[in-house]
Amino acid sequence: MKAVIFTSNSIRHKFFANSIAKQFDDALVICECTEHDSKNFENILKLNPIQKHFHTRYETEKKIFKNNDYFLSKTIPLIYKEVNLNYVYDILKKFEPDVMFVFGSHIIKEPILTLPSVKYFLNMHLGLSPYYRGSGTNFWPFVNNELEYVGSTILYLDSGIDTGDILCHVLPKIELGDDVHTVGCKVIEESVKKFSKIISLIDQGKKLPRTKQWEIPDERYYRNIDFNESILKKYKQNLSDNLIVNYLSKPQPQIKLLSLEFNF
Repeated sequence: MKAVIFTSNSIRHKFFANSIAKQFDDALVICECTEHDSKNFENILKLNPIQKHFHTRYETEKKIFKNNDYFLSKTIPLIYKEVNLNYVYDILKKFEPDVMFVFGSHIIKEPILTLPSVKYFLNMHLGLSPYYRGSGTNFWPFVNNELEYVGSTILYLDSGIDTGDILCHVLPKIELGDDVHTVGCKVIEESVKKFSKIISLIDQGKKLPRTKQWEIPDERYYRNIDFNESILKKYKQNLSDNLIVNYLSKPQPQIKLLSLEFNF
């Protein structure tokens, strides 16, 4: 089988792409080249709280996702937001992938959405849909004291923003000493494991399940503009107030989630 992976160029994206690509006979990475995580972190003492937060994320990913400084497959680098170029479509059509994956790419449009050779077009959304949407969907549960909503959703890609049918949800194992960065890395690691199972099922010719997203009365939707120093301070205060300990010591609210194993 052949695969295409749409992603960005941070360490977490390289880990995802390299982990997926090695499971295929041939793989192509379409990389939207954004500003590198460490570019503005040369002088740590001059960083403001938000910059320090993202620097910590970079250092955490560097530690956990070792040996993923580079893409290990054929890679087409793109200028920011240019994934829907005719040039890209022509390359994909010639490559004839069987499966395509998305993690960290901008919205993908026609005609790429319906490339004739593609059997499955899957998106990894960091956050549990339909409960948390938008930006920072694994950060805000730390602010809202709702760690039961931390995880990822593996979706069928459609023309909307994380609105496709759900294949399954993925949950991390949250432990004492964790923070939003370590948990974020755990979510990606567990998601990659789930993708390995999914790829195996595709390779066996199995038909993957899909479930339409359901409506909920209290969907949480956040934008980049909602993240500021005040919110960051609240996140840190919650950690200091034993957010993780309290989460682990109490029964968790039951929310509707989809398990790949359960669907089979």
